Amino acid sequence: MFSFRRLSNLIAGAVLLACYYGFVKYTGTGIPCLFRYIFHVQCPGCGVTHMLLALAKGKMQEAFCSHPVIFCALPFLGWILVKYSGSYVMCRTTVWKKWEQIGMVLFLIALIGFGVFRNIV
Repeated sequence: MFSFRRLSNLIAGAVLLACYYGFVKYTGTGIPCLFRYIFHVQCPGCGVTHMLLALAKGKMQEAFCSHPVIFCALPFLGWILVKYSGSYVMCRTTVWKKWEQIGMVLFLIALIGFGVFRNIV
């Protein structure tokens, strides 16, 4: 069963992300990282906004340097996002295949490992 309410939620989320992108692009300030503010080290997600801004400009090398783990995982994360969004709009339970489960675990391990490594080096 298709849900217009759920579709409108996804559209509202996309509009909010577009507004945030515009705000960051034109003001140069984004949401501050609370992890970095409290612990004075970069969290595993630090650099994602810079990566997305660089991708929007078509600067692949700069995007990779901003956050290499998420940059390399973008095709996989895009697949997961599309699959989950489709299931959400169609009011279906998302069934994760074995390779998706393994991929997500490997992604999270790589993300945490990168977060630790970037603060040691």
